[in-house]
Amino acid sequence: MNKIIYDHKCENRYPHAADVLEREFSEGGFAKGWAMHQKPVPDYYFDCHIHFCGESLVPEMDAAAALDVQRALAIVKIYGETPDGGIPAYVTKDQFPWFTPEGMKAFWDALQDNRFFWTAWLNHQDPDPNLICRVADAGAKIIKLHNAPVIEDNEPPDIWLSDQWQETFRTIGECCLPVIIHVTQRLPSSDYTGGGRNTYWSKGWENGVTYGNEDLLQVFLTCCRRHPNIPFIGAHQLHIGWERLDELFTEFPNLYVDTSIGCQLRLYDDFYPHDKEFLRQIFIKWADRIIFGTDCLWGADEPDTLFIRQHMRFITALDLPGDVLNKICHSNVERVCRIAPLGY
Repeated sequence: MNKIIYDHKCENRYPHAADVLEREFSEGGFAKGWAMHQKPVPDYYFDCHIHFCGESLVPEMDAAAALDVQRALAIVKIYGETPDGGIPAYVTKDQFPWFTPEGMKAFWDALQDNRFFWTAWLNHQDPDPNLICRVADAGAKIIKLHNAPVIEDNEPPDIWLSDQWQETFRTIGECCLPVIIHVTQRLPSSDYTGGGRNTYWSKGWENGVTYGNEDLLQVFLTCCRRHPNIPFIGAHQLHIGWERLDELFTEFPNLYVDTSIGCQLRLYDDFYPHDKEFLRQIFIKWADRIIFGTDCLWGADEPDTLFIRQHMRFITALDLPGDVLNKICHSNVERVCRIAPLGY
């Protein structure tokens, strides 16, 4: 009977865990071939896109840690007082909690869990360099901006190019803070991920909006061009395809995207082979610019672990090399946010 010989194929295309390869020479190859099927796994996951919407983060922390999400950035809504010391109107109309920078610092210090960090979500009506300094002093790691209220309230698409916001962006750069921004919003539904049709836009159209996603994208790219010292993270892959992102990554060295929403693979599902090959090439080529994120809500209901796992499955099912996995899953966000990796 012929001896069965294992064909290693190509490690670039079919990567194995580093310890699988180490066993080939450790102790003269004594354990060579043991558990030879094992693929690379990231050291841990760092979720860059979590929304804080309640009073406690502890249940979500525990559930996420059980899935090896050892770190997360919680997006928290931050406001500055009005000139008369009052609270802005948009704060009282929102279902999510709002904090002042100092109030958030007190909340976070009381939490005493250094695996988790926070992002300051500023309202589009608050172009205030002093507020940026306050959130930086309070420990925020990222500034979050969102075009949803811009669309719904029929604000001008170039609001971020105003003198006040450009001065604010300059302060963001001086404080060495990245910006994560929800720039656009697809019109068609996304049945695979549970996304609705014409989200934000239907209300905007009722209020007279005549511009579109391309207008919003061009404003964002202008900000990237004007402020090359700021890492700009486009939420949800900017709702554009990877071929165009390939071009934009080349043009804008300070452009990043997170994997939230669009990068999900259901647990019972798999990629079509040609889709997988294309995505794999993109994720390897731009491994330094793609950041793991889920857009989960923490603090309201039971943690949605299935949602997290579908984002993880998308990444792991691409069969990426170990160094690429670690960049996407944690080290990119640690680099842009100046956070030391776990274990250092």
